[in-house]
Amino acid sequence: MSPGSIGALLSAWLLGGLIVAAVRPAGEAGNGDRLLHLSLGLLVGLGVTSTGFFFASLASSRPALLSGAVELALGLALAWMGWRRRAVALRTSAIAVTPASWRQWLLASVLAQAVLVAVVCGWRAYQAEPYGGWDGWAIWNLHARLMLRAGPEWPALLAEPAISWTHPDYPRLLPAAVARLWAWGGQETSAAAALVAVAFALAALGILLAVLARCRGWTVAFAGALLLVSTPFFVTFAPNQHADIPLGGFLLAAMGLLVLSGDGPEPRAGLWLAGLCAGLAAWTKNEGLLFALGFALVAGGWAWRRHGVRALVGLATGLGVGLVPVAVFKFGFAPANDLVSAPLGPRLAHVVDVARHATILGSFGRELLRFGEWAWAPFLAMALPFAAWRQRRRSTGTARVLWVVIGLMLAGYYGVYLLTPQDLAWHLNTSLVRLLLQLWPLAILAWALAVPEFDAGPAPARSGWRATFFFTANFVVALTLTTLLERQAAPGEMAVGRGRTRGVTVALGEGWFAPERHGRDHWAWSVGRATVVVHAGELRNGKPVTLRFGLRSSGARTVTVTVAGRTLWQGMVAGELVPVELADIGSPSGLVRLEFSTDTPGKSEAPGDGGRVLAFAIYNVELR
Repeated sequence: MSPGSIGALLSAWLLGGLIVAAVRPAGEAGNGDRLLHLSLGLLVGLGVTSTGFFFASLASSRPALLSGAVELALGLALAWMGWRRRAVALRTSAIAVTPASWRQWLLASVLAQAVLVAVVCGWRAYQAEPYGGWDGWAIWNLHARLMLRAGPEWPALLAEPAISWTHPDYPRLLPAAVARLWAWGGQETSAAAALVAVAFALAALGILLAVLARCRGWTVAFAGALLLVSTPFFVTFAPNQHADIPLGGFLLAAMGLLVLSGDGPEPRAGLWLAGLCAGLAAWTKNEGLLFALGFALVAGGWAWRRHGVRALVGLATGLGVGLVPVAVFKFGFAPANDLVSAPLGPRLAHVVDVARHATILGSFGRELLRFGEWAWAPFLAMALPFAAWRQRRRSTGTARVLWVVIGLMLAGYYGVYLLTPQDLAWHLNTSLVRLLLQLWPLAILAWALAVPEFDAGPAPARSGWRATFFFTANFVVALTLTTLLERQAAPGEMAVGRGRTRGVTVALGEGWFAPERHGRDHWAWSVGRATVVVHAGELRNGKPVTLRFGLRSSGARTVTVTVAGRTLWQGMVAGELVPVELADIGSPSGLVRLEFSTDTPGKSEAPGDGGRVLAFAIYNVELR
């Protein structure tokens, strides 16, 4: 990744920080204030600079130069405003620092370790999918390349039938952010696109930690942040360039600022930022339009009743500013959405289809129970603080607004699935888990606002050097262990989908292209002859291992799986996924080398010599 791309990210962060500093009251201060400022600055900066690049790409063949000039002018103006406010801020700003308790030191130490592990896991996920998941390379980055390569004529390409499968109606915040880093860096690197995705994830984590520190104190803040960063699905999605985590970050920022709006001396400023983040959510993904509508109705009504007309005007103004690029793109350039353009009449019959309701509810239930991809779900641990039910914090004010917004989002998702013209099972399988991921930071925020008090009472005695030593020692140990973990990363390691076997690993050997992922599906294409290595010896105490996976081919062919010349499985594979189960594949040495072969050469995935030659793919490896 070039220094220009890194500079583009840092300049966006700086501009976002100047915007936040200009809008927020000069004397506002409290727990987590600096962290909130930095995290909001990163999130807002990426949103605002991507918007500027979008408009520049419509007006100039060199959008980086035009948008950079606008960013410079805006930054200088904001810096001048900040300099004038500096004296006021120095006189009025005072952050009350209270000594940290042993509980806070412990949770901070565990959070630091979890962040280190998440960094390593995210790095390994990036190594496995450097071009991101399906949405990353097939939608967002493809659209970024159109903006960067086609000049002002790129909107005309959206109507081309050849790219209709890439959802050309999707909002452009993420493609424009990626294209901006590529333009500044001078090259279209996968690392720059992944950097944008990771920046959004870090901003979301920082906002959650800061908002909870302001509202509930550091103990609850560390617990909530730990819950988010220890969610495997969140960690592995952070670098894969989908739009779900960026959208979740904007949702969290909008609702978090709404929660904080009553704390500062001027709530209208916080509500303006909340409205801006809600508008940028709509500029991130189509689901953000649903959130912007619900936010405008629910949060607007709350702001009016609580703070009056001026606060409502501030929220509406921020929301309007954020929705400007959405309106320009949707009404001026975007083709019709596939879910909306289909005839409505036949779809209305779905409302009274009992089987369809049962399918949707069943899918919601399954995905909620196994959400996050933990080895065990943390819902029991989340319920423990409510064991003392009478000590829970009752939902009041903005906490109720938060629950209402989450409920409206779930109801909206349900309605979309009910009326979708797509195959319902396919639609649920490929999107529901990611919709839940969008709402996961909001759910953690709502949970943390309801847990009993932990930091109430007299301030604890100063922890001194013992707490500092404890934190530092834990951090060093975590750094050492995660460094060892990173060194053990295998480039061809294949995620074991829903397997429950511990101490057993599956690695792709020769003959496979880079693993790919979409939703819960993991797969890798072969060139026609390939190997899979299973290591399952001493840790299974000699017990047999069963390997399950699916096979799919680019054309009808026979695939054979052998071990040391012995055929374990042979069958016809075509377009539909063929389930395969290989029982008792263990060996005394614990190392099993599976040989895959086919009787028909592979086919090129693209005309000419530029595409990969694909024979068959292995899907969702699972060990028992």
